[in-house]
Amino acid sequence: MDWFRPISRHIIHPLYVRREGRNPYRYLRDLDRSQFFSPDQIAAIQLERLRTIVRHAYDHTEYYRKVMDQYGLNPDSLTSLDHIRTFPILTKDDIRNNPDSLISNLHTKERMIYKRTGGSTSVPLKLWVDQMAYTFKEAATLRHNSWAGYHQGDKMAALWGNTDKPRSLREKLFGLLLARVVFLDTLKMDAPYMRAFIQQVRDFRPTVLMGHAHSIYYFARFVEEEGVRDLGFSGIISTAEILYDYERAKIEQVFGNILFDRYGCEELSIIASECEAHDGLHVCAEGLYVEVLDADDQYPGKLVITDLWNHGMPFIRYEIGDMATIKTDACSCGRGLPRLGRVLGRTADVLYTPEGKAISGISILDTFTIHVPGFKQVQVIQDLIDHLTFHVVRDDATFTDESESIFGRRVAEFFGPRMRYDIRYLDKIPQTERGKYRFSICNIPQPKG
Repeated sequence: MDWFRPISRHIIHPLYVRREGRNPYRYLRDLDRSQFFSPDQIAAIQLERLRTIVRHAYDHTEYYRKVMDQYGLNPDSLTSLDHIRTFPILTKDDIRNNPDSLISNLHTKERMIYKRTGGSTSVPLKLWVDQMAYTFKEAATLRHNSWAGYHQGDKMAALWGNTDKPRSLREKLFGLLLARVVFLDTLKMDAPYMRAFIQQVRDFRPTVLMGHAHSIYYFARFVEEEGVRDLGFSGIISTAEILYDYERAKIEQVFGNILFDRYGCEELSIIASECEAHDGLHVCAEGLYVEVLDADDQYPGKLVITDLWNHGMPFIRYEIGDMATIKTDACSCGRGLPRLGRVLGRTADVLYTPEGKAISGISILDTFTIHVPGFKQVQVIQDLIDHLTFHVVRDDATFTDESESIFGRRVAEFFGPRMRYDIRYLDKIPQTERGKYRFSICNIPQPKG
């Protein structure tokens, strides 16, 4: 019996978030009710919040006032959700080129939450989220976690990158009392490390496994090969990457029908996730208005999303860079939240060291390439077990000779001294036929052993 769980959930976490100036539980109570509202009731909530954010953006941001005036748009003209389609789309370049004029004059960057995207689908972005919006998004995450059987205070096993770095005493206490999580560092997915993690899971007995989609698949294959059958997760949350059908089939074959796929991003936090019906992904519609342009249940369309809560840096009709199909019928779970079918777009293959150790592509992105000064955008292709080709778009304003030196040291750190590599500087990273950027591409078979 996990006697500490109710203490963490009902005492320590509420005290912690209040000390931080947030109270997600007041939003969570409303979200737990509104998820079962009818689609018309949810649409009414969205329209009210959409009108509020558009009016606020016009009154308090230089960027949106200029754009709406340029297009002759009246911020009070929205009488239906469809009317938002008369507004221009906000692109990543718009955000990159207008970092200050998108900030509300009622907010300052110093009093907001700073975020930075990884750039797996394009060039990294810098953005800010106001405290109220951040708190709401935290509540939304708590709600969607509960669909997978994970509640605050439960123990978790997580597959993320760069988790073995030194931690401060405060971080250690947070992990012990609040996060209650054990990590498998996806930069080190070799057999001895994963065997040690399996034993750690046995000892810790977490409720849920969460991680990058492909890393969970890779771990499931290893668990199967090792003949391990005693990892009793009640739910598995797959996120950060596209979950392919063959990956889902293997994960469910190994762990059972307990997989909950999730879609989100740094810019908007949680966007949509599976419920217990496992039939599409419910949109967090109380916080976002999601358009899927020219899509149906078979053919995907472009995702354009409006954040209904972030007044500090409004995102109105933001083109996220992914595509999705939609579900139009009612979900058997009874929730009235709209659903996406399949999300298409983000891909990052597993790469290998010359010794055959697997490294998650998404982890390389998060912990390596975006931190090299002067490297604006990167794609890595593995064509041999001991050779990588990096396609790089330079940022001429910050690129120096030292950039390459830093990059070389990081390649050796992550892949070992035997890994050879070439850098090819390009004006633009090649896109897939769907218009996406693949961060990592592995063109070699999985090493044996």
